[in-house]
Amino acid sequence: MENEEIILSILKEIKNGTTPVHTSFNLTFDLWAEFIEYLNDLKYITDVTIYWFGDDEYYNERVHSIDLSKAKLTRFGENFLVERRRLKIQKKHECC
Repeated sequence: MENEEIILSILKEIKNGTTPVHTSFNLTFDLWAEFIEYLNDLKYITDVTIYWFGDDEYYNERVHSIDLSKAKLTRFGENFLVERRRLKIQKKHECC
């Protein structure tokens, strides 16, 4: 799966009230945490908690757990999904 496909799938699952899990995307737990952190940093999702453990230095940190039980799509996340849908429809009409 491409990164954009993973992001879209995560956002769609959260929008539909489903809690996405890393195994559905064949991602390691650490990589999964990076995707979730990225979406949270972009303000596409909210109410996400990532628990880290390890040394104070970033490169030694490891993910302990990720809580998506309260995760919600933000207005920015909704807009991202709408825009991607528009682009997909537009590309479909251009090619045929």
